[in-house]
Amino acid sequence: MNRSKNLLFLLLFCVGQLHAQHLEKEAPVGFDQARDGISQGKIETITYPSKTVGNDRNALVYTPPGFSKKEKYPVLYLLHGIGGDEKEWLNGGHPEVILDNLYADGKLEPMIVVMPNGRAMKDDSAGGNIMEPEKVQAFATFEQDLLNDLIPFIEKKYPVLTDREHRAIAGLSM
Repeated sequence: MNRSKNLLFLLLFCVGQLHAQHLEKEAPVGFDQARDGISQGKIETITYPSKTVGNDRNALVYTPPGFSKKEKYPVLYLLHGIGGDEKEWLNGGHPEVILDNLYADGKLEPMIVVMPNGRAMKDDSAGGNIMEPEKVQAFATFEQDLLNDLIPFIEKKYPVLTDREHRAIAGLSM
């Protein structure tokens, strides 16, 4: 499979799991269940400076099993839905488990997955009325935070491929 098909495969499984959408072909039983005896990637919380927002912001980063700073990896920016934050995927979809299983089955090339908080404002917590004008604007502001702050930070801190063929963005409703 090529990389774009791999990313699409991952996205379809995650979205299918979170929203119970019917896929033409049912997902394999156990695709989202943690398995013993397989290599696992690592998840870390990173803090990056956001000039767009004016303060430091958090994101989660998944690195694949066998991660090496000597290799270059494709990168997927995986966005949460409008009511969530950088932890929504871990709490609801467990992409780390799905990725680990796909790697164990030889169905996916290693990649780095970044799960940012799409609410680009000083208080970016997921509480309160998500439709307040300030919060709605924060989702629009996230585009600049992503392009000008987060992506450059990831490209400095992690060995990622930076061309369009090796960078993808996917996510939920926002």
